[in-house]
Amino acid sequence: SEQNGFGIDGFRYDHDAITNPEIQALLAKHGLEDDCPLPTDSNARKILWKYCLSVAGTSWHAASLLMGGSADEDERDVVIHWGGGRHHSHSDKAGGFCYVNDVVLAIHRLLHSHSDK
Repeated sequence: SEQNGFGIDGFRYDHDAITNPEIQALLAKHGLEDDCPLPTDSNARKILWKYCLSVAGTSWHAASLLMGGSADEDERDVVIHWGGGRHHSHSDKAGGFCYVNDVVLAIHRLLHSHSDK
C-alpha cells in the first residue's frame, strides 16, 4: 500500500529500502539524496510534489504573462515570482536544495514562444 512505500523504476521505496544499494544509486542518479532527500512518508511526498508543481507552474505562468499568455491577457513588461529561482537543480536531477529548476523552465517557455512566431 501507499503507506508502506511506493514504486520507483521497478523498485519498492520505503523505510527499509533506503539501505538497498540499487535504490541508493537510483536516488543519486536523480539527485534525491543529501540536500534533496526523497521523503519516505507518503504525506510528505505529496506535499513535495505539490510544492514542485507550484514552483514550476508559477514560473511557467510568469513567462506566459511576459509574452501575452492568452487572448484575454495583455503582454506584461515585468512579472515577479517571489517563490521562484530554484536554480541549483539540474535539467535531469535535483540539487542544491532545489527539486525543480523553474528558471530553466521559464526560459524554455520564452524561447519556444519566440521561435514559433
